[in-house]
Amino acid sequence: MTQTNESARCATLLPVLAALPQPLALIEVGASAGLCLYPDRYRYRYNQSQAIGPADSPVTLPCRTTGPLPIPRQLPDVVWRTGVDLNPLDPSDPEDASWLESLVWPEQAERLQRLRGALDVAREEPAHVVRGDLNETVRNLLAQAPKGATPVIFHSAVLAYLSPEARAQFARTVRNLPCRWISNEAPSVFPALLDLLPEPAPTDRATFVMALDERPIAFTGPHGELLHWFVDADLPVASE
Repeated sequence: MTQTNESARCATLLPVLAALPQPLALIEVGASAGLCLYPDRYRYRYNQSQAIGPADSPVTLPCRTTGPLPIPRQLPDVVWRTGVDLNPLDPSDPEDASWLESLVWPEQAERLQRLRGALDVAREEPAHVVRGDLNETVRNLLAQAPKGATPVIFHSAVLAYLSPEARAQFARTVRNLPCRWISNEAPSVFPALLDLLPEPAPTDRATFVMALDERPIAFTGPHGELLHWFVDADLPVASE
């Protein structure tokens, strides 16, 4: 199965994650090898500005932005990271790593280098990614999150592979869980969000809608290359 694992999507997730009450317990749905579970281990550069993040990180994620983006001053404090996938990949397994490399489009040398750096990060601190169906597993994973941390369920370019019925079931499940929910998907995945958009989605390029707790806050590039923050988007803070 195709399981492209694009760590660059962390550049679009970072402003949201950094604004939530810290520390965070991350739960990724459709985690593949879990490379998006390390937003605190990568380095970021928004609009060629000064970089944010550890200088020794093997991964630097550039991202072009428009709109009043709240560029974070520091990285999120992640104390727990886990995920679920139908077929979890192991960053330390040479065959799994080779499979991910084969999914990078031809001649995208920069993307291949980024993948290899993210695999190195994941090998140093393995995340716990379990095998299972997301609708059956996400509740159990949430129950394991450490006390005192803000649990965040997130997914990017995943739910398009589910049937509309399974997506609706997932939305009902997460909506009633004690967590924050970040979705970063194609506009057609959650049609209800289209009525909440403050401006039409671009039609000249592939675009995702990023939402926090079912409130759209930005358009994003499918591979984390672009972040268009909505003028009236806010980041509601969970109660302590």
